[in-house]
Amino acid sequence: MTFIQAGNSLQKLVFNIGGPDYEDLLVLAFGWKHIVGNLLAERSWIQKLDNNILFVSTTNNVWMQELILRKVKLIQDIESKFKIKLNDIIFFLRTRGI
Repeated sequence: MTFIQAGNSLQKLVFNIGGPDYEDLLVLAFGWKHIVGNLLAERSWIQKLDNNILFVSTTNNVWMQELILRKVKLIQDIESKFKIKLNDIIFFLRTRGI
C-alpha cells in the first residue's frame, strides 16, 4: 500500500475547484506563512485579492502596524517568490471568527 500526503492532495483539489480565476489568491493563501513567518501568519489572514490589491485582516492594531511597516517588503517578496504583481496591500482589523 502506498501513502500520499493528504496536504498535497487537498491543495491540488482546492486549486482545481478554484480554477484559474482564483489561482493567485490561493497561491498567496497557501504561501502566506512563508512570506510573513509563523507568528504573523497566526495573527493575519488573506481575505481577498481584487484588481491586484491584496486585502489582509489582522486581530489588533499592533499586528496591523507591524504588517504596514513591512508592506513594501511583503510586496517585493510576493512578486519574487510567487510571481504575483500587487499594486497594494490593504490591512484592516477583524476578529478571526467573523
